[in-house]
Amino acid sequence: MRVFLGIIIGIVVGGLFFLFTMKFYQSQYSTVPDVVGLSGTEACERLKTSGLFCDKSSSETVVDTYPRAGSRVKKGRTVNLYYENPQKKIVPRLSQLNFPVAEEILKRLGWNYETVYFPFGTEKDRVLATYPKEGQIYNGKLILLIDTGEKESYFLVENFVGKKVDELKDDPRVLLLGTGDTVVAQYPPEGSIATKVILILGEE
Repeated sequence: MRVFLGIIIGIVVGGLFFLFTMKFYQSQYSTVPDVVGLSGTEACERLKTSGLFCDKSSSETVVDTYPRAGSRVKKGRTVNLYYENPQKKIVPRLSQLNFPVAEEILKRLGWNYETVYFPFGTEKDRVLATYPKEGQIYNGKLILLIDTGEKESYFLVENFVGKKVDELKDDPRVLLLGTGDTVVAQYPPEGSIATKVILILGEE
């Protein structure tokens, strides 16, 4: 009888411990609400009620989020909001996203883009940067710098801006993009450690 009673007590205690653990776990996480179609201000308020934050508020309409609605995330996380704006196009925040996610966001927002793969060795298919940078108003084609996940030899980046294309066309450290005969921008900037440098060409 004592053995049977001990088993019953053990089951009850174990069940209560399991329920407590599950409740504690669930209290640490929240489900991303569906805020597509709301204004940025309304979306931020709804996220706040779920224990989450938005990256930026706006009066414009939300067309997408990352993480997506229905995702389970830790409370206190920042959710990126992507806005519809027919009058101007602002480069969205894509850095550190996986390329398939970034690609879907760009398609939803109607962006044209091209990809450049670099062996930075952090994580395969991770977006390292965009050109132009996030937050800038731009109506052209975006350039996405994507990590191949591999590693190569690194070097200290010098300043290439202002140099002529004839000086650089045989340099294995650089990748030339655009038209023109002069470097007008570069990524990463001078002083960085990199395996290659993207050089944007234009007219001086």
